Amino acid sequence: MKKIITSVLCASIAFPAFAIIEFTDNLSLSGFGSTSWAKSDNDNPLIITRGFTDENCYDCDTTFGVQLDYFYNSFKASVQVVKPPQYDWSEPQLEWAYLGYEFNDLDVSVGRLRLPLFLASEYYYVGQAYMTARPPTEVYNSVLGITAFNGIKVNWTHDVSDEATLLLSPFVGIKDKNDVEFNSSTKLEFETNRMFGANLQLSGEDYRWNISFLDSNFDQTVKIKNIGSLPTDNNQHIQLWSLGAEYEFGQAIFASEGQISDFNSSMYASLGYHLGQFTPYLVYGAQFDANEHLNGNSYLIGVDYDVLPNVSINGEIQYFEAHKSRGAFIEDFSSLNTFDDKDAMLYTVMLSFVF
Repeated sequence: MKKIITSVLCASIAFPAFAIIEFTDNLSLSGFGSTSWAKSDNDNPLIITRGFTDENCYDCDTTFGVQLDYFYNSFKASVQVVKPPQYDWSEPQLEWAYLGYEFNDLDVSVGRLRLPLFLASEYYYVGQAYMTARPPTEVYNSVLGITAFNGIKVNWTHDVSDEATLLLSPFVGIKDKNDVEFNSSTKLEFETNRMFGANLQLSGEDYRWNISFLDSNFDQTVKIKNIGSLPTDNNQHIQLWSLGAEYEFGQAIFASEGQISDFNSSMYASLGYHLGQFTPYLVYGAQFDANEHLNGNSYLIGVDYDVLPNVSINGEIQYFEAHKSRGAFIEDFSSLNTFDDKDAMLYTVMLSFVF
């Protein structure tokens, strides 16, 4: 039950249970981080927000975050600042900052909030909460690493039975800007005009189901180094649906998710088996274009070792294939490399922790 329980703890407003500093009974500080050695056998950059190549990389996955939580009766406030993998230490990002209030079965939050799309969205940067070193890239990179929005979210909780709980979270976003470092020479700037959606989760002692819907209108600007900004594409539209589930059967854990949008679709399926402090696992992922043609897929084998209750090490080997397009490979306009080698092996050793 370790992973599902940890997931619920993290999603329930990160992890006050792991807080290293409790300033008062109502105010606490917690944090998390991940770092790795990773190397591909292909010189074409691999995985957006990471950019793995055939050179040893010790900071492609580096993540560090701190979170301050305040509770007083039904009122709460939370701020989380993260150094994501794609940004330097000098560019920390405000991942969320919101005020919330609980009354009866409702929990209302206003401010900068986490975008609730997938099973691991609420604890996206907390590597210790994953079975794998990274969330499966086929699904979790389908929105180009955008994880937050400005607006309001309402959580309605209902106990379906003594063993099952339903959580419904409608949300509305207001005007907002998000930048994505697409590759070493290209930045994408998204300006949200409007956004709305909903997330529905059904959870029990050994399972979780997740269904999400997102509808957004946005303007997109491409900025290329040494060239400048290309003309803005105004009033772009995305509608995304996702469905996921995770189950534990004794020592075995199974998880699968899929998403479909106006631009692409993707899925993954994973299977792990708890052996004391070790959890070996297998993952298959695939991504498709808007016409349901296979763009790329991957096969992963790895093991998660729990060094301590709050520290884990992952060792992985992952094989990527590109088909009709570049798959998980990143198109880098500044590179002179030709895209002839359409597969890659990626090797990873990852250390993750929470405090």
